[in-house]
Amino acid sequence: MNLTAKLGDGPHGRAAEHAAWIFYVIAALGSTIGQIWVGVQTPPWPDGLDWWWRAALVAPFAAVIDLGGVVTAVLADWRQRLGEAAYGWRVLSAVSVTVGVAINVIGHHDVPYLAAVFGGLGVFAYSVWQMHSAARRRDALRAAGKLADTAPVYGLAQWWREPAVTRRARSLALAHRLPLHESLDAARQQLRDEKRRVALATHVETLIRSRHDDPVRADIAATTLDLDAVAAALEAQADVPGWARVIGADLLPPASPDGDADPDVKRKPAAPRALAGPMPPADVLRRVPQDQASYDRWRQLWAELKADPDIEPAEFAQRHGISLRQVQWIRRTGNSGLLDSPLTLIDRIAQLATTTNGHVPHHPASAS
Repeated sequence: MNLTAKLGDGPHGRAAEHAAWIFYVIAALGSTIGQIWVGVQTPPWPDGLDWWWRAALVAPFAAVIDLGGVVTAVLADWRQRLGEAAYGWRVLSAVSVTVGVAINVIGHHDVPYLAAVFGGLGVFAYSVWQMHSAARRRDALRAAGKLADTAPVYGLAQWWREPAVTRRARSLALAHRLPLHESLDAARQQLRDEKRRVALATHVETLIRSRHDDPVRADIAATTLDLDAVAAALEAQADVPGWARVIGADLLPPASPDGDADPDVKRKPAAPRALAGPMPPADVLRRVPQDQASYDRWRQLWAELKADPDIEPAEFAQRHGISLRQVQWIRRTGNSGLLDSPLTLIDRIAQLATTTNGHVPHHPASAS
């Protein structure tokens, strides 16, 4: 995003620049002609002096008045680009233009049309010049790094709908030169993170205070620590995928009760038990890895745990680069007997279904 584009950049900008300068020349010429007209008719010239002599004598003074306004305005703009207020040059420029406009308005008071045309040309030209020079000056200051860039235009609807987000997006766009939509997305994310971090910092402070019976020590501990930094560190250490797996496992639908089974299926002979012993808990069954590589890894770790049952879970987890929670699940799964077979649980179930296929071998009756 080009935030520092100048007025003259591109063909449209150059055309506007050329049109502006042509307008200045025509307006200045019209104002000067009006002043010369007044100078030819108003002063008490000798009767024998032709009008063109009068115009020739008045023209330099009329031109100086308009030229003085232009020169002082240019000097004021130059000093303002250097960071000065340039009040003196600006006052002189305004006085020069005021004199020229007053001559045209008062000198043509008997003809309102001429007064409006010649006086209006001077006022309009001076106003356009002030805005034009101010725009060019702002572009130059932005290019020099002395003026802030312009922010994207978000529109009244966006300001009305999300004032806080739009205000933050505007600041981010100016600070990081972000386009409109990217700045809005970044602002929404930043505000969400700040809201969550503030809530987390509040809980951290409550936890810190709860560890001290003395309220003074609790205040010292809570004040000394940078709670926002602690909250940010906790966010960085959060195991988001792990929590997603835990919550997802808790949201699995329960198994169908035996009473809902098909009556025809109930009349079939029961298949041999795939697992010896009591049925493990459902949460343990959900934790058993389904892919062979992960399952073999768990069997290897379980073998080490059985060989050294007194090892600390934290030490074991650090040695193998896994979490303490995962060590606890491996131990529970191994104690349930689900890691005794080299086949995964799903493979054992599939093998059992293939072997029996729901049929019992038919034996002929013995002869009596």
